Amino acid sequence: MTSVSVVCLLLVPGWLMMTHRGADLLPLVLAALGWISFLASCLVNHSSVLWPNAVAPAAFGLYLMGLTVLTGRRVDAIATMMAGLAVGTVAFFLTQGIKLTHTGSFLDMWKYGIASAVTVLILYALTAARAPAWLSPSALAVLGLASLGLNYRSHALVCVLASALLFINLALGSRIRRRWQFAGLIGVGLAFAYVMPIAARTGLFGSALQRKTLQQDAVDVPLLLAGRSEPPMTFTAISQRPLLGWGNAMNFTQDMYTQAEHLAIRMGFSPEFPFDAIWRIPPSDYSATHSILLGAWAEGGVLAVLLPAWLLVACLGIICNFTRLERWAPLGATVALQGLWDLLYGPWQYNMIPTFACIALFFSAIHFRAHDPGSLIEP
Repeated sequence: MTSVSVVCLLLVPGWLMMTHRGADLLPLVLAALGWISFLASCLVNHSSVLWPNAVAPAAFGLYLMGLTVLTGRRVDAIATMMAGLAVGTVAFFLTQGIKLTHTGSFLDMWKYGIASAVTVLILYALTAARAPAWLSPSALAVLGLASLGLNYRSHALVCVLASALLFINLALGSRIRRRWQFAGLIGVGLAFAYVMPIAARTGLFGSALQRKTLQQDAVDVPLLLAGRSEPPMTFTAISQRPLLGWGNAMNFTQDMYTQAEHLAIRMGFSPEFPFDAIWRIPPSDYSATHSILLGAWAEGGVLAVLLPAWLLVACLGIICNFTRLERWAPLGATVALQGLWDLLYGPWQYNMIPTFACIALFFSAIHFRAHDPGSLIEP
């Protein structure tokens, strides 16, 4: 439990005294349903109800209530809260960290610890300083190139897409329809997916990325899975227990793994792929499914997936209407794009739950409180 958790717990009475719209309450209802679903799944499968993924929906609800009180649903306050969370994340990884960041390598510190937080801090600082509009997308482009050199492709993709989205809006603005702007964004993403591996194989972005790219080329991981091998395992787990799930991924059976390997091969994986080495992780590791969205369904059942699915919609809603955040648009668009990636291809990580609570507040502020003077963006 972090200090933010304690503060949010103490602020729950304040949340009860506030007025709320139905749209504000929906994510809390989904969080409650997800927690109940996880509890039922854990009890049925004889798993601990304190399994980190099982308590994530309850933690989200707590953070959302507390941060609602702290920010008053004002966009500038939400952005400041995100910067505060980023400072806490950087401090945690520099002073304590996790096993993956204890190697002494800055590459590992960046990839497994501070990249997203540093990005938030840079965007917040540029916005707070009222820097020229072109500086934020330029900074994102530089961060994207840096992450490629540090073998962090997903963060590079997020930065490149956010940079492209902001530059397209700056250059074209209202002169073309939004759907054509997003068509251009999709084109940038496809170009990145095609050009980046070619450049990586030549060693242009360093030996670490070159080795990683060549390794994945050797096992033919489908492009749609973004280099992740876990989806076939998760799809199989969901198909076998779609209603209540498995409690946690450590309950997956040998028969389930065998069927998952068959599915993976049908999806295009090489039969020589080292499934056992990658899928069977230590019991203390809660990142087995490597997808917040699919993992919630596989472990907690069908009701547990509703909250991540809503968060996915919230991220898309922010991206589609990021200009409503006005001066905070670069920060909002970037965290929403990062949120999309994390929901589809990442596990829960340090300070990610309160960050998603801030994303939920961003979404509510720009879609449902446009005429509420208490939540408007300060000019």
